[in-house]
Amino acid sequence: MIITLWWKAWSWKGTVSKLLAEQLWYEIISIWTLKRKLAEEMWISILEFNRLWEKPENQQEFDLKFEEYQKSLALDSKVLLESRLGFLCQPHAFKVFLDVSDEVAAQRILWDNRTTDSYSDLEATLKATKERNESDRKRYQDLYWIDLLDQSHYDLMIDTWDKTPEEVTAIIIKEFSKIQK
Repeated sequence: MIITLWWKAWSWKGTVSKLLAEQLWYEIISIWTLKRKLAEEMWISILEFNRLWEKPENQQEFDLKFEEYQKSLALDSKVLLESRLGFLCQPHAFKVFLDVSDEVAAQRILWDNRTTDSYSDLEATLKATKERNESDRKRYQDLYWIDLLDQSHYDLMIDTWDKTPEEVTAIIIKEFSKIQK
């Protein structure tokens, strides 16, 4: 059975996905995997694809391509689908949402010292985190008329602020095993 995973920035998605895939023997299909597949189908490089996707006039078309691909996955696949649209495209999957407050996410970004998410201080980090989360939310409201934070979309919501990735993974596996019986 497919497991869909949506997340707010810095809620441990990457580590949790890897742990789930290892423990359940699942394949991870992420938005990046989808991008690569669509670029191959269009006979262009991932760099060319990203340039096209970034153009406002193309975003809706590309999002629809992601949606179609996700809907084409068989429900009985052993796939962990990292996707904001996973719950919509795979309504009968086990749907998980990883939450974290913007403040905790900002702290995690600063502690991690990533070069891709580098900010001068907590205030700048918090501002960028809030903007990213709100931008994602608005985009999907505009394109699909859905609120990504609506709890009714998910079978399981986990606030990761006080949990390690291993604890989050254990919770997901415990709840997922209940529906597998």
